[in-house]
Amino acid sequence: MKKIICLLACLQFAISFLNAQSINKNESKRMVWERKDSSHGSKEAPLSDKLRSIWADPVLQEKIALGIENNRKGDFYLHFIDSRNRDVKVENLKVEMLKHDFLFGAQIFLLGGFENEERNRLYEENFLNLFNFATVPFYWKAYEQKDGVYQFKKDVSDQGLSHLSRRPSQDLIVEFCNKHGLKMKGHTLAWYVNTHALPAWMPLQNREIEKYMCRYIDKVAERFDADIDVWDVANESSDTQDWPKKPNFFPKDHAFKAFKEAERVFQYSDDFIMNFTTPVWMRLVRYHEYAQDYLLASSLISRGAKVDVIGLQLHYFKKPDRDALMSGEAWTPEELFDALDTVSDFNLPIHITEITFPCMGEGEIGEEKQAFLLENFYKLWFSHPKVEAITYWHFVDGTAGSENIYNGGLLRGDFSKKKAYLVLERLLKKDWCTNLSFDNSDSVYHFRCFYGTYKVSFTVGEKRYEKTVKLNKNERKRNFIKVD
Repeated sequence: MKKIICLLACLQFAISFLNAQSINKNESKRMVWERKDSSHGSKEAPLSDKLRSIWADPVLQEKIALGIENNRKGDFYLHFIDSRNRDVKVENLKVEMLKHDFLFGAQIFLLGGFENEERNRLYEENFLNLFNFATVPFYWKAYEQKDGVYQFKKDVSDQGLSHLSRRPSQDLIVEFCNKHGLKMKGHTLAWYVNTHALPAWMPLQNREIEKYMCRYIDKVAERFDADIDVWDVANESSDTQDWPKKPNFFPKDHAFKAFKEAERVFQYSDDFIMNFTTPVWMRLVRYHEYAQDYLLASSLISRGAKVDVIGLQLHYFKKPDRDALMSGEAWTPEELFDALDTVSDFNLPIHITEITFPCMGEGEIGEEKQAFLLENFYKLWFSHPKVEAITYWHFVDGTAGSENIYNGGLLRGDFSKKKAYLVLERLLKKDWCTNLSFDNSDSVYHFRCFYGTYKVSFTVGEKRYEKTVKLNKNERKRNFIKVD
């Protein structure tokens, strides 16, 4: 009897061990967003030697450098002529970059939103120092607080309303961006998450929501079509199935309906974006063309939706995601390229539409991790031929609502610059910026530069001239500059 009991005990132990191994094996196969536990508990994972080694790989760095050189720069000629098209020799030629052709941006939800003018000035100054692209908020819930009443203008007190936090007047933003030459993107026309998107007065019936959704798109187009060229038409639509405990009242196929309505009412806007959120990256890595995001984009395009751009977000808000990132387990350079290459099958531009790199830890330790990630991810994205825009999300710590806990801003709450801000400033103003001077006298000058808008200054005799030229991928390579 004792032998039987002993054997049964051993058998039970063996079964328990095998079950545990099976569970661990299944857990390791789960995608990071499917995991519920973090290997580092509540403590933030360190920036591992493995991750540093992965990014320092010389083959990878050469690939990134060659991608930037081939995809972001071009050869150009400046040819100086007079009114009769005869060559004119010029001297003291300077070619100075004014603005990138590539779109580097951030959301601008805090414009005019601070308690004093000095902080508002610092916000504007630091924003303009880095960015040529601004994401403008158009969250339906915030801008139609009453049925048929739209909070677009600067002062809505006559409507018995006020602008909500981080939801300023679009009229105010448009005026600011036009003044400073910032390209704008509207975000977003249709978003299925009821708590953030649906106005409180909205009847929770699919057909009613579809009717009012189309009406809101019509009103936005009526007011902003001439000013804003880029729109996140549908936001995160492939993630509707990831909220099983929260009912989704948006109409069936709402993304397609939003695209068709936007196409109908926007006459001048150029780029409509299908915007996907963080899990898209690793889903593309695992499933490629069978990922739910890819299938949705393919369905929309095949049915005739005007999808002009694929948008990819990346927020590291979940602890298991951050741990997998820091250990070099997920979002590796190889996987990032893989995801981008898969989406490139659509032969459409790619926008990195939202990014949050948190400070994972206190003080310098956390800020060092943030800067490391920002520099490497930006370089990789900038090197890829299909990526045409990168938008950082929360610009200043303490201004992100419920997401303040991640300290994902590029500026601290007192507007002092984090290392991540300084890294991005170096990339945009030094590493990826062309400024040239020529000592010789000639009528034709040849050089290679980053695509962008340039100030060209030169002298002829005693007179100094200044001209503005666009030296972009789709512009002609020989620019004729007439000397009056």
